[in-house]
Amino acid sequence: MSTLSSTFSGYPFNADAIPGRHTLHYRVLDAHRGNPLRDIEVLATPDEIQALLHDGYLVRPNIISPTQIEELRAALHEVETRENRNDIEQGNQAFGGIFLRHLEDKHPAFLSLVDFAPAVSVARAVFGPCVTLRGLTARICRPGDRHSEVEWHFHMRMATEPLPPMWCRPQALDVLLYLDDITEDNGPMTVVPGSHQWLDADLPTGLCDDMPEQRVLTVPAGSCVLAFGSLWHRALPTSGRKTRRLLISGYSPAWQKPSIYGRKPENGLAAQLLQDPDLPTAMRELLGVDGYH
Repeated sequence: MSTLSSTFSGYPFNADAIPGRHTLHYRVLDAHRGNPLRDIEVLATPDEIQALLHDGYLVRPNIISPTQIEELRAALHEVETRENRNDIEQGNQAFGGIFLRHLEDKHPAFLSLVDFAPAVSVARAVFGPCVTLRGLTARICRPGDRHSEVEWHFHMRMATEPLPPMWCRPQALDVLLYLDDITEDNGPMTVVPGSHQWLDADLPTGLCDDMPEQRVLTVPAGSCVLAFGSLWHRALPTSGRKTRRLLISGYSPAWQKPSIYGRKPENGLAAQLLQDPDLPTAMRELLGVDGYH
């Protein structure tokens, strides 16, 4: 086993932040593999899964420790410092700050986040046992940055009018892990509950007005928000006095293609990990090379 894979394990989390768990038993209908059984320990209660399906999001306050927050901040600073300037994506009027893509290929701390059980297990509860990572991105807004506000948008819907007869809804579960306190003046995420189910409502570009149904999510550093990619959401502007660091990842069914953004490093950490012939199937699925035929 390679050094990388021998030290790799799922990213640790604060078990006290999980109010309950349950187990799902899947039988994968793949005769060529013997119709394997997959037991998934879901780090959420059945009621929480139903709330996620109904509202489109789930909040996990204080899911990682202050020590872990500092470690991830340091890893993010390290990546940003050594990043090729052409690979630091500058934000714009709609999405301010800077973006660092494919972090799982650039630092072991972020590679460990590929298998973040509080998120992966929930994705497997709603999509089935075979899910893949769509990529791990950081968004950083610093004091003085312009356009720290984010317009209303969603990440994935891809519907047409009319819907074709065999249309299959693409879907993802986005994971937003906050490395700074998100208060009312530090750019809280704002969502419209239930909007992940809207297929016939148009959302124009450049819209930043409040919506009557919206909910503003304020959370301490180390908290996580899980949200379906089709959920309407935005970020309110920061006060300009604090830094806002956010890690954004997502999981989708293994047969969907990964995120198209950013330039993936050649022979990055994920590619090195995949060279291990003993790497479990579930991890190969998460890294996009298994789980579909």
